[in-house]
Amino acid sequence: MGDAVSTLLFQPPPPSKLKEHKIVWLNTKLGSKIPSFYIGYRRKGGVESCKSLSASEIRASGPDQGITILYSHANAEDLGSIYPWCKFLSKMLQVNLFAYDYTGYGMAYDEGDPSENHCYADIDAAYDYLRNELGVPAQNIVLYGRSLGSGPSCYLASKTASVKGVDDDGPVGGVILHAPFLSVYRVVIDTGCTVYGDKFPNIDFAPMIGSPVILVHGRSDQIVPFHHSERLFAALPPTCQAKPLFIDGMGHNNVHAEVRPMFVDRLSEFLAQNIKPSGGYFGPRRALASKGKRREADEYGQTRPQIA
Repeated sequence: MGDAVSTLLFQPPPPSKLKEHKIVWLNTKLGSKIPSFYIGYRRKGGVESCKSLSASEIRASGPDQGITILYSHANAEDLGSIYPWCKFLSKMLQVNLFAYDYTGYGMAYDEGDPSENHCYADIDAAYDYLRNELGVPAQNIVLYGRSLGSGPSCYLASKTASVKGVDDDGPVGGVILHAPFLSVYRVVIDTGCTVYGDKFPNIDFAPMIGSPVILVHGRSDQIVPFHHSERLFAALPPTCQAKPLFIDGMGHNNVHAEVRPMFVDRLSEFLAQNIKPSGGYFGPRRALASKGKRREADEYGQTRPQIA
C-alpha cells in the first residue's frame, strides 16, 4: 500500500535544465546525488545584486550574513521550473535562497524513485550544506515548504528544535508553510489520526516545532483544503504561531499577480518581526505599489501549473 501511495503521490515532471556551472551537487545519506542552486542577495550603496552563484562564488559571497531561505518545492515541478519564482522571492524579500531537487526529480531523475524517506534525506543534505559547508547559523535559516515541500520542511523544523545550544545549532530561524497539508491521507479523507502507510504527517511534527511559523493558504484551494492550514496553526506551540496569511479567492497552484503585493508585504513583515539572523536582516522590501513593480512581479513570479 505504501509503495502504491508513493506512486500516486510523487509526479515528477519531464526534467528541465539549469546552467551546469551554477548547480551545486549534494550527496544524501541514502546514496542519492541531487542538484541544488543558490541565489545570493546583496545590497551595497543602494545597488541591489540578486543572482545565482557557483559553488566557489557562494563561499566568497559571505553566505553566513542575512537570511537564507531553504526552499522545498511542490509536486510536478523541479529546479528548472521553480527558478523564476525563487528569483522573485530572493529579490523581493531581500534574502539568499537555496533550493534543491528531490531524489527522482529533475536532474536527479535517475537517482531512484522518490519517496518520503528520500525527501527527508534530501532536505537533510541541503541543510547540512548550509550549516557545515557554508557556515550559515541555524538562526539565519528560514524553511519554506510549498505543498509537498511542507512535508520535509515540517520534519526538519521539528528535528532542529530538538538540538539546542551546541555550536549555533538549535531551531531554525523560522518556517514558511505555503499550502501545507496535515498528512497525505488526510488530503483525501479525515482519518482522525495518523494511520499505517500515511505519508508526511505534518500534524504530528507541528507540536514539536520550536521556530516562528507563518502559514500561507488560499481559501479557494481545491487540492489541499484550506482547513488543513487552520488545523496546523492550532497544533503549533502558541509561541510559534505567527499571524497567518489566508487569501480569499486564491487556489492552490500559484500566487496571482493581484495578491503578490500582499504576499510580499506579509512575508517581509514576518521576517522582520520574527527572524533575528546574525549579521542582521537587509530589511523588508516596499510593497509592489507601482505598475512597473507589478510587471516585475509578473516576470519573476510565474510558475507553471502543478499538483500538490
